[in-house]
Amino acid sequence: MVYFIQMMGIMASSLYIFIKSIQYNTTAKRKVVFIAWCLLLSVLYAVIEIYLLLIPLVCLITIIFIYFLIKQKFEIVTSAYLLSFGISYFLYYIAVFPVSIITAFFTSNEQIVDAPLDFNEPIFLLGYSIVFILQIVFSVLLFRFRRIKKGFPFIFNKFAIVAALFFTGIILILVTWVNMISQSEEAADIGILYIAGVLIAGVGIYILIRRLITMFQAKKAQQNTAVYYEKLYLEEKVKNEELRKQLKAKSSVLHNFADRLKAMEEAVTQGTGTLEVLQNLQEDWENELDKIKSKTILPSANIPAIDNLFEYYEKQFAAEKITFDLIINGSIRYMVNNVIKQSDLETLIVNHLNDAKKAVMASDNTFRRVTAVIGVSKGCYEFTVLDSGIPFEADTLTRLGTGRVTTHADTGGSGIGFETTFETMRETRASLIINEQEQSNVDYSKSVSIRFDGKNRYIIETYRPDDFPVSDRYMIKRLPICF
Repeated sequence: MVYFIQMMGIMASSLYIFIKSIQYNTTAKRKVVFIAWCLLLSVLYAVIEIYLLLIPLVCLITIIFIYFLIKQKFEIVTSAYLLSFGISYFLYYIAVFPVSIITAFFTSNEQIVDAPLDFNEPIFLLGYSIVFILQIVFSVLLFRFRRIKKGFPFIFNKFAIVAALFFTGIILILVTWVNMISQSEEAADIGILYIAGVLIAGVGIYILIRRLITMFQAKKAQQNTAVYYEKLYLEEKVKNEELRKQLKAKSSVLHNFADRLKAMEEAVTQGTGTLEVLQNLQEDWENELDKIKSKTILPSANIPAIDNLFEYYEKQFAAEKITFDLIINGSIRYMVNNVIKQSDLETLIVNHLNDAKKAVMASDNTFRRVTAVIGVSKGCYEFTVLDSGIPFEADTLTRLGTGRVTTHADTGGSGIGFETTFETMRETRASLIINEQEQSNVDYSKSVSIRFDGKNRYIIETYRPDDFPVSDRYMIKRLPICF
């Protein structure tokens, strides 16, 4: 009977503290359900003799019961009830202390040394009943304090579960120590309860560490995001400044040519203007505008030597009236540290931009453009050059990788560029993908990609696959025909 009273006090106290801690407005019907639940668990606790082993189980199934009953978030229910259960146990021992001292006066004379206590005696039933009443009174008085009158708002904090687990684990450990001192339970039961307390506190510590790591990572990501947007802001600021300079330069050109246009207008009116003078004026006008247009800002690879290379070729292309674009995806610094040596990457850039420049200059295509793409593409690091120049000869493509092969022998081409590329491919296990399209005045004619995919393949993607003999050195892919 005393075990029934003991568990009834702990359950009633813990549920009362739980309801108050989260300020849950319960109905009369719900109160009846809570009381019935306390009675049920108390009866089971009294019937089953492994008392201490039931405590963690009682706590667990009560959390599940409350969760389905009140439909609150599981983490909040767990945090609030674990904390309430721990406080209830703490109040139980506060109530036990004075009652046990008083009870000792009535049992000490009759108790045989080392004999087990008979808890069915009226004095023990009375003592546990007083403990039950005191525990309920202490639970009610707890919420008379001004600071916690409105419950425990910190329960809704994401770290409440950590505090609740740790607090409950410590309470269970203290319970085992009290029982060991009083020797009121079996040693095996006490040991298992102690392990349960350590595990519960350990879970709290584990969750705390995980959440602190997550917070640190989130803060780090936020800092990285801030750095990224700051960098983006600075880049946009630089671009806007460059646009402002270009606008200012164009205004200056317009101002300078305004007087020349007026003079030309007067000369034409007077019949002294000539077509040659007008053509010279138009050529000067176009040259001045081309100088302004060529002053674009390329994206940065954050590696000075590589940035200098792209800026150099931008000027080279501008001098030949070839539009040059640069696209950077991902970290090029990571690329040169982990994928390809910086010196080899610089060699690839030089060789293939030189080839693209020669191809465009040799073409009579009105669409004069070269684009370099460097960084991550399709899950691999890659360097690609697209150009609108003359196409490759089929014979040239079939012989690439067998020695020094060039399509620009008449303009000083040596074939060293592609020979070096194949050497780099063997060292890095990279693949060469050459894509060629039918010539057009509005699109690129070909692209050369060195993809660091670890496969070391040579692939020709072409609209004319029948021009290439079968070989185990390369793979031919037919491009779809679009109508």
